Amino acid sequence: MEAEETRGSEPVRSRWTPKPEQILILESIFNSGMVNPPKDETVRIRMLLEKFGSVGDANVFYWFQNRRSRSRRRQRQIQASLRDQPQPHHIDNSIPCAYNPPIYLISSSAVIGPGSSSSIGVEADGFLSFTGHHNSIDSSNLHYQSWVITVFINGVATEVGRGPVDMKAMFGGDYLLFHSSGVAVEANEHGFLVQSLQHGESYFLVPRH
Repeated sequence: MEAEETRGSEPVRSRWTPKPEQILILESIFNSGMVNPPKDETVRIRMLLEKFGSVGDANVFYWFQNRRSRSRRRQRQIQASLRDQPQPHHIDNSIPCAYNPPIYLISSSAVIGPGSSSSIGVEADGFLSFTGHHNSIDSSNLHYQSWVITVFINGVATEVGRGPVDMKAMFGGDYLLFHSSGVAVEANEHGFLVQSLQHGESYFLVPRH
């Protein structure tokens, strides 16, 4: 009996390991707020991922399922730590609104967000195309680690993408974020952080009062 399972007519590659370029695309889409894409979006995402290696619709479906589970587990860890974490002193609660958040779409034209000047579009033949500048993800030297950093939020090691972060999508609530020095991390009216978090730094997440 073959090891592969099926979801509908699509084979599940049980040992599918996404390439760095595919992980970047998947994480960008997830962090944009599309955490449970419908079937038609799953197909579009799969078509894009196929430019960088073999992948099926079911692989995309299960990646998002597993990623949601990890995100919920991380939220529980962070929220549990809030009870034991004192608020930093000298807090500036002002929230500047000058930043326009990046656009995340997987449709006829789209932009893959933070840290990339690259864009996704549909060519005449109906397939998704990918174009970019010096940091285009079609570079053979691209590594997953260059697009994901690790920070400590209320003492919990957390992986985040470089660039603006959607606070509500990531933490599941209305929170303020502060650096361990007590300086507030600025966010705009849409809940996106204005600046990237810094790799290895410690931050405190507190409920907005």
